[in-house]
Amino acid sequence: MNDIVKQLTALGQDINILYIEDNKGLRESIVGLLTKIFPHLLYAENGEIGLDFYYKHNPDIVLTDIKMPGLSGLDLSKQIKQDNNDIRIIFLSAFDDKEYLHEAIDIGAFKYLSKPTKVPLLITTLHEAVLSINKERNKRIFENQLTDIFNYQNNLLMMLNGTEPIVVNRQFLDFFGVKTLDEFVDIHKGLGELLLEHQGFLYPTAESGWFEIALENPGKLFHTKVHNHHKEARHLIMKLRVIPEKQNLVILSFDDITDLNLMMIFDGNATKHDQKLHDCTAVRKLLHVVKENASEVKLHNFYRGLTIVNNAVLVSMDDQKVVLKTSHSQLKAIKLAKNIIISSELFPFSVLCNAANSIDFDQQTVTFSEMHFVQESANQRANIRLEPDPERHSVTLFQNEIKFFGNIRILDISICSVKIEMDALPASLSVGEISKIVIVLETDKQPLNLTLSGTVYRIDNFYRSFHIVFLFELSSTYHDKLLDYIAKRQMELIREFKIL
Repeated sequence: MNDIVKQLTALGQDINILYIEDNKGLRESIVGLLTKIFPHLLYAENGEIGLDFYYKHNPDIVLTDIKMPGLSGLDLSKQIKQDNNDIRIIFLSAFDDKEYLHEAIDIGAFKYLSKPTKVPLLITTLHEAVLSINKERNKRIFENQLTDIFNYQNNLLMMLNGTEPIVVNRQFLDFFGVKTLDEFVDIHKGLGELLLEHQGFLYPTAESGWFEIALENPGKLFHTKVHNHHKEARHLIMKLRVIPEKQNLVILSFDDITDLNLMMIFDGNATKHDQKLHDCTAVRKLLHVVKENASEVKLHNFYRGLTIVNNAVLVSMDDQKVVLKTSHSQLKAIKLAKNIIISSELFPFSVLCNAANSIDFDQQTVTFSEMHFVQESANQRANIRLEPDPERHSVTLFQNEIKFFGNIRILDISICSVKIEMDALPASLSVGEISKIVIVLETDKQPLNLTLSGTVYRIDNFYRSFHIVFLFELSSTYHDKLLDYIAKRQMELIREFKIL
């Protein structure tokens, strides 16, 4: 009981109590007890004075006798409850009459105590009342803070019941130049008509509705284009959140990223967006949107062509660096490969980080700074391309039926292409030319011998070597044999990577 009294004294410093009792001796006794706990105590000798005190001082708790001359405790409480239904009313009564009890319950009494009331029971009841008041106050503060956040954060917010908008924040109203949600609904038939067509963006089509797509992918970030009230096309990132245990209720949020000038990247016009692809600032700002929406990105690395992919979360970022947290295996792959490819549903293209600044295996983080978009990246490969065992393969190139005698090796091979490295380039070899390639891939059983007619797709000139990519087509028999070799080589590389 001492602990309850101490806690009640601490919590009761800003609680106002009104005590009403017509029995002078009892009143003085209870007042003497309560003044030791509550600094803000009012007391009255009858219902009329008590009601007047209530209107003047607006107490949090009313402790009242039921049977009093003039205005009874029950009638007093009915009037108080009409003014403030949240007030805590504790009835004290010497009458053990069920009618009084039932009427007190109907009024909305917090507790009904019999007189003479034992002090421990009274203290416990007041403690419960004060705890409930503080809980309600904290909830109200929290809800007010949520309202402020909802109305004044930078992004646009809308709550919908199905497809019907029911609540929007201030930023949403300002964006569309309206004062109320009703005004917005009167002007626009629905949000779908505002989503403008743009390559790679979310908008309604004859085949599918935008809302159905968003609802099937809660938490996914979508690019959208919307006109504001100035008829300016704005680039917004949209995210749909489902409200748990509230059927049909969802929240849409929109982040305005128009200032990044990224819409041109989605247009597919290389002359317009080539410079933007190398804009590190644009990548950072998109990563910031990912972080603010608590979304994940994927990291891609390659070990001898073997794809290593894991999710990562943004731990922190500033103007100098970005820190990602990912799995131990991905960090190991980054250490071996040095560079990192980052993909996200939000990015128009993958992001290439040429070098990691630091890798922390204890914290499972990687830090990097320089990054840019890449239109073609290894994570978008249509086919698996693996490096064959360097000690167990050979390759011979014939140009115009003449054998090339320089150093040559396979860098990677797939079921439709092969990349070779040469220390010198035959004079007649150029993009579009066709060459004969003889490849021998050793296996645990019979070697796989391939004689290919390859078309030169790309030639890359390095300081001391040339990399040439050939495209080819295989018969169904050799296609299956090479596919089987690649599958087995993939398992070898997985085992090799695990023991590194």
